[in-house]
Amino acid sequence: CKRDPLSNYIKRDDMSGDNVTISDALHVDLCGKHILSFLTAKDALTFATTSKENKDTACLGIFEPVKLHDGIVSWGDSFGSGGNQHRWKEIHVPIAIPTHSVQFSCKWKDQGWGNRKGRLYITGYKDCEDLDSPFKYEDVVCSTDCDAEHDWRPLRLQFLVEEGKRYFVWYKVGGGGGHELFLRNAVVHSLIYDNYEGYLVRQQRALVAKGAYGDSPLFPLLLKAVALYGQCSFADDGESMIHKSIAGALEDLGLSTSNKNAMDALVVLASSMSNAVRDEEPGNNDGDYMTYDSY
Repeated sequence: CKRDPLSNYIKRDDMSGDNVTISDALHVDLCGKHILSFLTAKDALTFATTSKENKDTACLGIFEPVKLHDGIVSWGDSFGSGGNQHRWKEIHVPIAIPTHSVQFSCKWKDQGWGNRKGRLYITGYKDCEDLDSPFKYEDVVCSTDCDAEHDWRPLRLQFLVEEGKRYFVWYKVGGGGGHELFLRNAVVHSLIYDNYEGYLVRQQRALVAKGAYGDSPLFPLLLKAVALYGQCSFADDGESMIHKSIAGALEDLGLSTSNKNAMDALVVLASSMSNAVRDEEPGNNDGDYMTYDSY
């Protein structure tokens, strides 16, 4: 008989009576992270809409999509290597932010004639020492289930996030001569656990609106320094002592400085942004997800 996966997380002393509901379990499991990790993004979001209590307990938040690549990227069957898999870009899972799942979205197509052979894969690794070698299929967390069509089609690849892993997009053009693969509007969406009363999502959306998610390491480092200052400027009673000029500069970016949760969330976001820029490696050939009704 299999052991109940909740048995390590639920103590009967914490519950009244013998009937333990999913909501009860979520209350004793930090934001329901363990329980919801068994659900797909669609099912997790559906659960969160069943009641206000479940929504508040699950504390799921949907980040604004972040561009993985601007414009169109294309690859060709060059030097007879079209049948091989090639690493393209890393999908940065927000560091220090508990993340439920990620969706990679784009439009894609092949050369527009002849045989169809193009494929996309997403892999997850804990050991990233040998990224240039062909991946092992046990490392694939999701992939396209058919070859690229001759005309532009929407594509969504979703996967549950495992703590400590890094995720990468790979492609295969297809061998035999004349094959090409095209991607456009590649973006990444993250479904996260917002432990800061919704401020993670609000602050992230303001940063995306200002175009803060770029390749320059300077902005996230400066933002982190300012956010750390702001975080330390709250007295024990919650009163903000942040200088008006700094508060005004952050508010001009659409960021909230109203309470410590807002500043804590900003520190976490800035840390994730700076780590993503620092860890970014050049790709080999650079050239509406999670809403409650998108499934």
